[in-house]
Amino acid sequence: MVEISTCIISYNQEKYIAEAIESALMQSCSFESEIIICDDCSTDNTAKIIALYTEKYPEKIKAFFAEKNIGMLENWQRALSLCKGKYIALLEGDDFWNDKHKLQKQYEILETNPTFAFTFTNAHVKYENKAEGFPDYVVLKNTEYTTVDLLTCNFVPTCSVLMRNNISVGFFHPAYFKSPFADWIIHILNSKLGNIYFLNEFTCTYRVHDAGVWGGIKEEKRLANKLKAIECITEILSASELQLTLKQSQNRTLQELCTFYKQRKNILPYIKYRTKLFLS
Repeated sequence: MVEISTCIISYNQEKYIAEAIESALMQSCSFESEIIICDDCSTDNTAKIIALYTEKYPEKIKAFFAEKNIGMLENWQRALSLCKGKYIALLEGDDFWNDKHKLQKQYEILETNPTFAFTFTNAHVKYENKAEGFPDYVVLKNTEYTTVDLLTCNFVPTCSVLMRNNISVGFFHPAYFKSPFADWIIHILNSKLGNIYFLNEFTCTYRVHDAGVWGGIKEEKRLANKLKAIECITEILSASELQLTLKQSQNRTLQELCTFYKQRKNILPYIKYRTKLFLS
């Protein structure tokens, strides 16, 4: 019986996909596991590299190749739905794990703490193309978090997550498919099913590069995408205390957009977001 499914999605990541797969293969576990890879019709050599690993490890790796590009949101949905394990570990094709005991540690946490929906760890941040930034993904002190904590920002490194396999037809709220981000919404949906456990260890590496979903986006687009994601999360959550926190997060993002356009003396979008902030 498969205890953990490592779920890898990929798209045009020929430079990185082998390292991601190798890091999943190196895991030292006391249980059965599988690796599910869903490639979203890559136009480079990513699919060929995945196929080589599938041929080499046919009992361990199952790969699925889209005939046409379906986008990250649907690719995550497809990949998660194919996982047979009791738990699912998330890993994007340009990230990798650097602790061979990562899955074993997180498995034991969820096995002994049934109230937690998922667990995550800290991650090193590796900047490509001479980019600079914080070397650590998060600076957190507590071990337990809730949906309310996640509403301020997405502080969870996706490549660090081990979640319970609660994937079903009803798991993906319709608002998920309207979001510019997949991971933040998935973490929110999971958090509705239980609390979140933070293991403060560096078990993985999150890569920032120009072709990445986040690394290649300019500040203006990042803020606009965050605002859109908040609107989607607002559709998913209904409790009044959660809505209040969401409203505060939305207003902060609107204020950041106003500041962005004001500093650049871009009047029309400044007025647009200032009006939204005033009416919110």
